Amino acid sequence: MAKAFNGKRLKEARLYNKMTITQLGKELGVKKQMISKYENELSEPSYEKSLSLYDILGYPRDFFYSNENFNYYSGGTFFRSRMTSTQKSKQPAEYLLKYAVIVRDFLDQFVEFPSLINLEGNEDNIEKTATSVRNLLGLGEDPIDDVVEIAELLGITVIKFSYDEDKVDAFSSINNINDKDYFIIVTGNTGSFFRQQFSISHEIGHWLLHRDLNPQELDKEEYRDMEKKANEFASAFLLPKDRFTEDFNKLTLNLESLLYLKKKWNVSLTAIIERAKYLQLITQDLRNKFYRQINYRGWRNPEPFDNETSVTEPLAIRQAIELLIDENVMSGFAIKNKIIQQYNLYITQKMLSEVCNVDKSIFDDSGRMKLNLKIKNFGDDINKQQ
Repeated sequence: MAKAFNGKRLKEARLYNKMTITQLGKELGVKKQMISKYENELSEPSYEKSLSLYDILGYPRDFFYSNENFNYYSGGTFFRSRMTSTQKSKQPAEYLLKYAVIVRDFLDQFVEFPSLINLEGNEDNIEKTATSVRNLLGLGEDPIDDVVEIAELLGITVIKFSYDEDKVDAFSSINNINDKDYFIIVTGNTGSFFRQQFSISHEIGHWLLHRDLNPQELDKEEYRDMEKKANEFASAFLLPKDRFTEDFNKLTLNLESLLYLKKKWNVSLTAIIERAKYLQLITQDLRNKFYRQINYRGWRNPEPFDNETSVTEPLAIRQAIELLIDENVMSGFAIKNKIIQQYNLYITQKMLSEVCNVDKSIFDDSGRMKLNLKIKNFGDDINKQQ
């Protein structure tokens, strides 16, 4: 029996690729009204057109002829720049989030990941919340070398995505699949390790402080306040009050001293200045003076050291994939196939590799015979004929 065409999945693939129905219609050689009919399941593409969808959208044909067989719910996505991030830009990220949740849920069956932190933060005492997380991990008041690793130790899933919104360094989402909660942080295209430190910490703050909120249901003022609280958490977490104050008060107040703090505490100059102002270590006038000096020297973006320090990448999902392969639990090819079978998730190896932060070849069929033909050596015969 032939499988029915799934219009919802066509819409998902189209939005993932940031295409309008008009653009897809032109690529597929049909009118935009026909694309609308496909998506609303009032018609379906011919066999030839369905094959063309792979070339245009990057999803295998089977994706469009299958249905989700799991219960999935998203509690909303925390975008740091909701006002500037368009819906067209958000959709690919939100679908990638879903794919990441599916992969993590699959791997949970075989690998012991750290449990998701259940500490509930307090917006009225953010300093205490930040200290509690540090104490939980035994960090004391020392600088944090890699906040991506910290997030993974807290049971948070971090994935890397080539997200092309310049004003969004990271975003996060609370998700539930088959009654199991996952908090996913996506780190985007930030070129600065120091900015990444703050962005990831900001998203951790959302989980601790705002897990019961759906960000899409907030008005503009509520959203700004929520973002402000997450920023306060990131500052307090990365720059603990007592140790940072001690370090700051020892310095001569100039930009060179701030650069010393940047290297020691692994945060941007902006984060240092804002934290110092928040703790009343500097006045508003001095804050403004620092920013004028930074602008005069051309230190805004990038700041000094930004191009010398590489951003860090998520490890947990990649290590889980490699562990299953190295321990002979299953091959990469089997992992891909089992995810397809269990969740009806027909996505390309390229998409799967992006979620897992591994090379796509890891999901190849290593047992497949590889035909390797060679040209015969006619040299001796040609010489004899001459």
